[in-house]
Amino acid sequence: MSPRDDDERPPPRTTKRPPKSTTHEVPDRDKRRTSLTSTAPWGSTMVAGDDAISEVLADALEAATPEARDALTHGFHAYPARMHSETARIVLHALAPEDAIVLDPFTGSGTVLIEARVLGLRAAGVDLNPLALRLAGVKSRRVGQHARARFLETLERVGDLSEERVQNRVASLAPIPRYEVSWWDGHVLKELAGLREEIVAVEDDDEREALFLVLSAIVVKFSRQRADTAVEKVERRIRKGLPTEFFVRKGHELADRWARLDQACPDVSPEPRLFRGDARDLRNVLGPGLHADFVLTSPPYGGTYDYVDHHARRYAWLGIDPRSMRASEIGARRNVSEAADGAERWETELGFALSSIVEVTRPGALVVLLMGDGESKGERIDADAQLERLAPEVGLEPVAIASSPRAGDRREHLMALRVVP
Repeated sequence: MSPRDDDERPPPRTTKRPPKSTTHEVPDRDKRRTSLTSTAPWGSTMVAGDDAISEVLADALEAATPEARDALTHGFHAYPARMHSETARIVLHALAPEDAIVLDPFTGSGTVLIEARVLGLRAAGVDLNPLALRLAGVKSRRVGQHARARFLETLERVGDLSEERVQNRVASLAPIPRYEVSWWDGHVLKELAGLREEIVAVEDDDEREALFLVLSAIVVKFSRQRADTAVEKVERRIRKGLPTEFFVRKGHELADRWARLDQACPDVSPEPRLFRGDARDLRNVLGPGLHADFVLTSPPYGGTYDYVDHHARRYAWLGIDPRSMRASEIGARRNVSEAADGAERWETELGFALSSIVEVTRPGALVVLLMGDGESKGERIDADAQLERLAPEVGLEPVAIASSPRAGDRREHLMALRVVP
């Protein structure tokens, strides 16, 4: 792939990049490489394309380690398969223009929005899942010292009232369908229902919403589900009062994380805009007045997860109906990995999403995608080759890529593409 001339693109803002987490010897790469799938080594990561941008992408992938410290609100609530915060931080620091509107069309729990806010960038996030948007809203909210103190007072009051309910054996009705009841022990279900009733009674809208997300953060932990991505049932012995104790503890954690986010943000730090909708219909979801200057997102890894099911235990507690999400979710394992036409379906779904991104992104802007190899009927779908194949069909030009090995023979790719003027 031939890189574009420097006068045709804004240079990467390498002076704003954070320090590298590791050091590398810079390989002698061929700037005239014609295919991003022909890569050269960069540590354990393979790179191709524009030298400066591929270096940023490699650093961003290699920074996504379990040891990387999450000091902000990212880790407050479990959200499987979310983008690593260090990946988002490095890409935005180095590649997003100073005055950019950053778009994440698969926003999940808001990782990109939070890191954009820390940089003082305007940002917009789109997702089909109301839980994702509610969580992103709470996590990206800038909460000052006095508001945090009021929240903690409310949190403690709700915790005290819940403890009184437990001690006095107050009857509480859980707002969940009958088929969900078996996921909790009876006394745990009753205690969680009592907590929810006390949250509903909170008058302040922002505090009530944050407390709902605190409840959401603990309901799987106290269920019989092994983990968010492991749905088999396990037996747990949970004493009365423990869910309330964890609820209060989790609320304090959120307040601490809010404090760190508040300190990390510049004086001018616009609140992200959130939109519920399908990434294949961004023009209608965002409306005519919003155009992105930079896109950073992680589309589904085709055939890997049924993403909507990750939060199945949470939906009823939050009053969310998942049926519309299930019908519109793209890249789902049930539709790609297990279906005879899965690979073709995923190709079509991803193509429509990429085309939609191009429609709402300014010509010449960068679109950075984090994607893993997919799978259909036991066959691997190479995400890098898939993106290169789809790019010219939708008005995108591949610029650079970094690819790292992941579990098994899968790879994860961070690819930069440019919207063709």
